[in-house]
Amino acid sequence: MRCPATVQLSGFGAKAETIQHLCGAQRVSPNHRGYCLNRSNLLRAVVGLLIAASFIYFAFKGISFSSLLRDSLKANFYILLLTVVIVLFSHFVRALRWRVIMQELKQDISLVNTWGSITVGYLFNNFLPQFGEIVRGYVTGRLEGIRISGVFGTMVLERLFDMISSGILFGVALLLYHGELTRSFPFLRVVGLLLVAGSLVIGGFLYMSSISEKVQRSLLHIVEVFLPGKFAHRVESVILSFLISFRLLRSGKRVGSVTFYTAVMWLAYILTMYIPFFAFSFGTSLHLTFLDAFLLMLVTSVAWALPSPGGMGVYHLFVSQALVIISGVPKDEALAYASVTYLFGYVAVTIVGSIFVFIFARKLKINSLGKLMRIEEEPSGGTCCLKKKCNRKT
Repeated sequence: MRCPATVQLSGFGAKAETIQHLCGAQRVSPNHRGYCLNRSNLLRAVVGLLIAASFIYFAFKGISFSSLLRDSLKANFYILLLTVVIVLFSHFVRALRWRVIMQELKQDISLVNTWGSITVGYLFNNFLPQFGEIVRGYVTGRLEGIRISGVFGTMVLERLFDMISSGILFGVALLLYHGELTRSFPFLRVVGLLLVAGSLVIGGFLYMSSISEKVQRSLLHIVEVFLPGKFAHRVESVILSFLISFRLLRSGKRVGSVTFYTAVMWLAYILTMYIPFFAFSFGTSLHLTFLDAFLLMLVTSVAWALPSPGGMGVYHLFVSQALVIISGVPKDEALAYASVTYLFGYVAVTIVGSIFVFIFARKLKINSLGKLMRIEEEPSGGTCCLKKKCNRKT
């Protein structure tokens, strides 16, 4: 199916060639530079490992490892497997939502490709913080024949939806359980307020961008003025695809789809906290509820934002402390819960992600992991920005 290139952005009369350029197949020259594990990525890896080691130290400090091992081995294996299924299901729902967001760039995007690239991204995040997002965008662009900058634009919009929805959830939690949360975790007051305020600002900006040509022009003008030419060119490409993707939200049906998938995704995240309660004895003895899982999910969502490889250490400390402080779980059992759930999730993502790496490597005719990690630049001079008159040839 063709790219919906004939659809024009509000007020710009953008030519079909402009959007076709973002939707067109990726052209990779053998002379292009690539981004592999260079110094900045090496530094990111070292910093991530230091953060993980620090949090692991504080999480396991003073813990009896014999008690930890005993509590971990008592966990119900089948309940933990069910949790793994829900984790993978949440990735699948995220892929469904991402397909809706990308429909303005290409209509017939493969669900297998989007789901697989998301899982591959999580796999790479297990080793190098945030690098998986780059790999995810690159793999999807290559598989679907879409400009990588176009894919990144949809990923920016996707993350904005995540921020808005998490801001709503934090707002609800602060209104209903303000005292309980802020007494236990004072930093959540600041995080919650920032998310709520950020959600309002971003929501307002998205709405204004969808109806106002002036806002769109101002955004591109800021990029052109304050960023160097070559870098500004790339950022303009991402912003263009962001604005193109945002057009789909004028459709009530698509807004409903994005909202529904977002709600299901957050529900799945809460279930990945709630169901493992019953793999341990404290789940029934302390009568932990869905509300405990909801509050635990909010606390751990902050942990995932820290640049630790795969959330290692950060997850262990935040989850165990939240269970101890909010739910009254003994520290050894709380850390056993954190360690076992993390291990099952980590192994599942690694296995499924590795399977998709093999499948995609064959599709893209990549014969080594190193080549998959080599993110190619797009040809310079190829991206057209939003102008009333666009004479740049693609």
